Amino acid sequence: MDTTPQTPADAQQPTPSGRGIGPALLLAIVVTPIVILIVSNPDSATVAWANWDWEAPMWLVLSATFLAGIIGGKLFGWLWRTWQRRKRRLVNERDATRRLVSGQGG
Repeated sequence: MDTTPQTPADAQQPTPSGRGIGPALLLAIVVTPIVILIVSNPDSATVAWANWDWEAPMWLVLSATFLAGIIGGKLFGWLWRTWQRRKRRLVNERDATRRLVSGQGG
């Protein structure tokens, strides 16, 4: 049985580091104007795309545009990272092959 007395320092819970404040603030700064833009445009709009025309509420058009931008950005980032990883791998393989051919080993 442990008879060591517990000090207040032992019982103290760790305090949050506050690392979530920056991203939350950035999210609020980005999302607030978008929400204001969407809410302040209740009218309908004619959407013309690929030789089709239809009426849609402006808030829906703006929301869809915002989501398409997020998805496009994520897709572009994923493709960019994949391309960079492949490029790095090919350079590493080329360098390893050159070392083996020149007799330096690996």
